[in-house]
Amino acid sequence: MSEIYREISITTFSNRNSEAETQALRALFRFASIAAFVIFAGMLIHNINASWLEPTYLGFVDKARDYGDMAKIENAIEACSLDALQLCSFKYSGVAHMVNGLLFMFLAVAVQVLFRYSNPLLGQLAFVSGLLSGLGFFATGVTDIPGTVYASLLRDLNPEYNSTILLITTMIRGVVNIIAITGLGFFAAFVGRAALVTGVFSKWGARYGYVLLIPGVVGLISPIFGFMYIALVLPWLIWLGLQFRMLARS
Repeated sequence: MSEIYREISITTFSNRNSEAETQALRALFRFASIAAFVIFAGMLIHNINASWLEPTYLGFVDKARDYGDMAKIENAIEACSLDALQLCSFKYSGVAHMVNGLLFMFLAVAVQVLFRYSNPLLGQLAFVSGLLSGLGFFATGVTDIPGTVYASLLRDLNPEYNSTILLITTMIRGVVNIIAITGLGFFAAFVGRAALVTGVFSKWGARYGYVLLIPGVVGLISPIFGFMYIALVLPWLIWLGLQFRMLARS
């Protein structure tokens, strides 16, 4: 009789554990869907900044030269105020980058969990590249917000090194941003490959993930071309958010 009760207890625990895990997965995928859509909003901010606010109000017309002009960089940093919110595009980008960086790391975890049984190798590769992208975007945001404040303190105390400090912060920002873009490209490609192999997601978005590998790789050679990712990533993020939402409901 005791063996019968033991088997019943084990079976009941297993069923509860399975249901609890299912609910946890649904919650994870639901948050992953929300994260993808929030990142989409952040990328939309970058597109608005690059295509409208910065060329219209801050004079960043020639992307290959103007972002290397320290006089324009300094003006973009100092012009932002509550009375001139159209001049605060650098602040908007900084906040968006920090939020996106944290959420990309969360997406990396969700993808790793999703493919942990069906394709653990691609799941791990996607996790590493997503983590790399998230750290890169977060570091970019840190250089934009607290890093800029710290640099401003240094420039005030060391006015003779004003341009040098601006150059250093601009260089650091550019390097970590390229790391983020490269990580994003490989993350999208690995997610796409895993989705095609396992059939978890729809195929068109999975194949589109390979497109994001182009700015990720080309950006390592010519950083200017790497920034085309901000427009290319928008449809992929919508696709990813919808796929995770469907998983959360199934």
